[in-house]
Amino acid sequence: MLRPALILLAAILGLAVVLTLRPVPIPPAPNKGVVLEDVKLDLYPEQDPEATWKFEAGRVEQDPGNREAKVSGLKGGERYVGGKLDLRIRAPSVIIDRTDNLRLPYAQAEILKGCVRVELGSQGGPEVLIDQKAGFSAPSVKIEAPTYNATGTRFSSNFAIENVRWSDPKWQFYDYPEGESPPCTIEGGYE
Repeated sequence: MLRPALILLAAILGLAVVLTLRPVPIPPAPNKGVVLEDVKLDLYPEQDPEATWKFEAGRVEQDPGNREAKVSGLKGGERYVGGKLDLRIRAPSVIIDRTDNLRLPYAQAEILKGCVRVELGSQGGPEVLIDQKAGFSAPSVKIEAPTYNATGTRFSSNFAIENVRWSDPKWQFYDYPEGESPPCTIEGGYE
């Protein structure tokens, strides 16, 4: 009777060793969200109900964990206010956060009213923020308009480039003969 019990105990111990040394199967990865390619995306920011952003992009990745959307391969971005085109934005990518604010590595904005071109940040520098309530925030800025150019650092402004706050501003103004309008190089500018 002792012998069969020892054999059974050895078999149980052998099975226990085999089961503990066996690799544990890896559980399936959690859902990474939605990935869309070659899309047109409309954003209706809650903080600015008059505005609509329209993006055309190569890829959009929605992360449900942090509720952010990463838009890469950005082919175009436009902001409409009251159904009318207000500004265009160019950037390599944009992250739309949970409050609909935009974070970009750097960007160029064309503001139709006033015919203003704004370079926000620089490649490899700190990111640029577009806050739906407040406007632009960037570590550096270069502004080109028909009558002036300006540069500065630690820049923030509303979307019309009014109420500007910045450090180290440098200005260059251009005069035009009386009665002559300075040219606008932005498509649809001065509207």
